[in-house]
Amino acid sequence: MSDVDGPRSHRDIGSMLSGEEVERLREAIGWLRGQRGLRLKDIALGCDAAEHTVRNFAYRKSIRPDNAFLGKLHRFIAGREGLLPDDLFADNKDVRPRGRDEFTGRLGRFELVRMELPITKDDLNRVFDRYSGFYLCFRRSYRPGKVSVSWLHILPLNPNLDVAKEGLPLPRFTLFIEYPDSIDPEAKRSYIIGGYAIRRNGRIYLVGQNDGDLKYFTLKEPSSRRFTYLQGLSLLTSVEDGEPFATRIVCQYLGRKAAREDWDGKIGVFPDAAFHDLFDNAEIIERAIGDGRILTGDNPG
Repeated sequence: MSDVDGPRSHRDIGSMLSGEEVERLREAIGWLRGQRGLRLKDIALGCDAAEHTVRNFAYRKSIRPDNAFLGKLHRFIAGREGLLPDDLFADNKDVRPRGRDEFTGRLGRFELVRMELPITKDDLNRVFDRYSGFYLCFRRSYRPGKVSVSWLHILPLNPNLDVAKEGLPLPRFTLFIEYPDSIDPEAKRSYIIGGYAIRRNGRIYLVGQNDGDLKYFTLKEPSSRRFTYLQGLSLLTSVEDGEPFATRIVCQYLGRKAAREDWDGKIGVFPDAAFHDLFDNAEIIERAIGDGRILTGDNPG
């Protein structure tokens, strides 16, 4: 942590923090909550700040808040470094590089969650080598008699990345979803879910978020390296009322190279009859997803 303490005011201290140091403060809040049991209320009291200010910062609703708050938070965190992992505020030059072939417990970070996960380099390489590419993902819509089709991209390892110097990153994914507007069904709305793809114990976990709402996908690994479909469950929240709902999901592998523009007419929410007209494998998909819904709220979406 930068040496910015002393007689300076909180505002002066906050103004001296770099963007990376601000992110480390956010990570420290996640660690203290998840690993030390501190509440946001405790942190707010400790740094003499409003709880909603701490909450907005922790949940990224405020990317870089007022410098006076950052200065207070910095002093609070600096006084509790004994509760934090040794490398949280280490300078990059002090961190030993990790090669791709090294076995390591991987540090996973999902928004506020920061914890040591027993993920090996084999888990990471397996996602990059076997599952990176493009998919069509099928699930039952919350509207009866309709199927939702979305576009999934599990990103490959950047060939220009020097993994010996920078370490092997967590694989990332993006999921593009398109759906009819609730007022004008002929109009289309869309959003993108982004996050991390992790493989552990015969499962592929996609953990992402959209506008602060967490989204989860759990897929079973196929028994063979050559596969066409991945099956599993998705846990999303309604775009209309925010209620959580779970469905069975099937992802059809399209290959490592595919253009979304070539599939634009097949991404969206389709009545069963239109779905059968558009997709030659509609019967296979419908058998796999069934009626689709596993768990719903009062008004799922």
